[in-house]
Amino acid sequence: MEAGSYHQDTKALSEERTRLPAEGRRLIRAVVIGVLALVPLCFGYGGFEVTTGFVDFKDLNRLFTYFNQSDTPFGVKGTGSFAYRGPLVWYGGHGGEHVGPVTLGGSGAIAARASQSDSLGTELAALRANFEVGYPYAPIGQAWVRPTLELAGTGLVTYAHTKENGAVVGNFSARFKRWFAAWDLGFVPGVEVMGALPLSEQSYIGLFVKASYFVPLTRPAWFGDKNPPDFDLGGFTLQIGVRFGKSLIPSGEDWSEY
Repeated sequence: MEAGSYHQDTKALSEERTRLPAEGRRLIRAVVIGVLALVPLCFGYGGFEVTTGFVDFKDLNRLFTYFNQSDTPFGVKGTGSFAYRGPLVWYGGHGGEHVGPVTLGGSGAIAARASQSDSLGTELAALRANFEVGYPYAPIGQAWVRPTLELAGTGLVTYAHTKENGAVVGNFSARFKRWFAAWDLGFVPGVEVMGALPLSEQSYIGLFVKASYFVPLTRPAWFGDKNPPDFDLGGFTLQIGVRFGKSLIPSGEDWSEY
């Protein structure tokens, strides 16, 4: 890979990027604060989930491979390539409550990956906070289908470093190191299917599967070293989880009314 051509591409790309205005940063903080504020109120249901996100690692692999193979000051003169592949696996939790015919809730999750080449080590870490509105429909007594719409804020950090001290994750004393961080905001439409097993008259345990798609509202706002990758966390996601809750049907209400 020619250093000149890569830097021309990345320079043009970086010039196209503009940081989101202060209003955007305030909106992400509002999403996070809103999710946290729901925690003490979300006694209706809650649980844990694993999510697979099918993101495109193409440009991230391209940048890390360039760092490893380049014989310029922007590289370490190695020979290996990087091949991060999807899915990116998230681990998280959620909570929510019935408010009339809809559900209101929030969730949070983290993800991390690492990969090594002959001369370079790399790490990626991400976090996500979502606010969710859902409309459950229960065709049978202990199951529901629930279309949802979420507002999601994401954060991402990537780090590349030489391995003179061994393949140490987060080798911050390396002679060569590059780091990039970004935040983003997006909508996440989805649909969930859940089956529940009653534990008592007023509680249940459920297993759910949810498919959704993260749609970024803007380009990621990058900071850190120059020429960041053209990479975001958008794409199709598939989630499976366990949920604990009160009565599947809100007390005194009938699903048929909705």
